Amino acid sequence: MDDVERALGEAHQLLTQHEGASDDTAPHLSPHYNRANLTLQTASCYIEAGQPARAANLYGTVLEGDALSRRDQGYFLARRACSLALAGQPDDAASVGLAAVELSDATNSLRTKRELTRAMTTLQPWATRPGPRELREALRA
Repeated sequence: MDDVERALGEAHQLLTQHEGASDDTAPHLSPHYNRANLTLQTASCYIEAGQPARAANLYGTVLEGDALSRRDQGYFLARRACSLALAGQPDDAASVGLAAVELSDATNSLRTKRELTRAMTTLQPWATRPGPRELREALRA
């Protein structure tokens, strides 16, 4: 985890340098790359590092704003649902997952549906609870 934190710290430092630099001295980052992008990637790193609750909080931070398109909003809601399920929060995962289903239907996003399927696999131990059951039914519809 120390290596993960060190690498993420370097990434955040580079972005901070980029944000305060002129075009001539800026590190080579896409003009569209911003703090929200890095936060989403950081959340994904925390899932892989076995820190799903931290990931869920970071996803939540970005999802509260308006930095994402509707399609990306749905996808990252689904990612957040997965992280909440991995963190042992099945009711919250199902609630977030239902919001993601709505957006995936509206945007016809197969990527989001795949992520929601992953969330359902993680929610399997809680399959009889009302929230996960409702999410499973919404995915079948």
